[in-house]
Amino acid sequence: MGKLDGRVALVTGGQRGIGAAIVRDFVSEGAICFINFPSENEAAQATAFVEEIRHTGRAVVAIKASVAIESEVNSLVETILKQTGRLDILVNNAGVNTLRTWEDMDREAWDLTMSVNLTGVYQCCKAVLNTMKAQQLGNIINIASIAPYVGRGNVDYISAKSALIGLTRSLARQYGRYGIRANAISPGFHDTDMVRRSLEVASVDPDEFIKSTPLGYLPGPEGIGKAALFLASDDASFITGHNLVVDGGLTLR
Repeated sequence: MGKLDGRVALVTGGQRGIGAAIVRDFVSEGAICFINFPSENEAAQATAFVEEIRHTGRAVVAIKASVAIESEVNSLVETILKQTGRLDILVNNAGVNTLRTWEDMDREAWDLTMSVNLTGVYQCCKAVLNTMKAQQLGNIINIASIAPYVGRGNVDYISAKSALIGLTRSLARQYGRYGIRANAISPGFHDTDMVRRSLEVASVDPDEFIKSTPLGYLPGPEGIGKAALFLASDDASFITGHNLVVDGGLTLR
């Protein structure tokens, strides 16, 4: 038996990077996974990922919906409930990074980051909480970041991820009595497209991060998938309100 047999999971932004790693681990342990893609521009990538999973003998369902648009979030959750009758796990992974400095930051960039990285998480949580309360069972995992700890990154991204950790603790405190757990994961620098772009914009050699990390290497997103699987499983049944830092020791500096 798998650790997530029969459980229904929604992983936002699940077609690439960290989200895809989480989905791969979830389906390998028996979960029924749904992912979203925000626009037709990403439909091909989502379809390719669905096919990749299908070839493993598992299944993922991709649905067009932007986490930044409340009506689309509500429709996404309603579709999942119509197909499965339940929703056990929500992973808020969808995120953007404008890669702007303080000098370059404008209100449009700020609003975009907040609409996806913070308001989008709020909207997804609101959409699933009544169902999880009725089930007396639920698991919410929010993908945060070590950016607030190390102060590296642009102000909109750091602000949103800082608030996300507080949001997670608030959820855990208020909804624990309904059997709902809420935790965050703060990835360090993993080998993803977003990290590569951010290092390039900052004119930082990835080798510098490798040298400054106690474990001495830059991993792929698979480690975050394993961390999410742990928090989603019964192995973590008494863990809530926690922010799990997965950074190879980078924040020890």
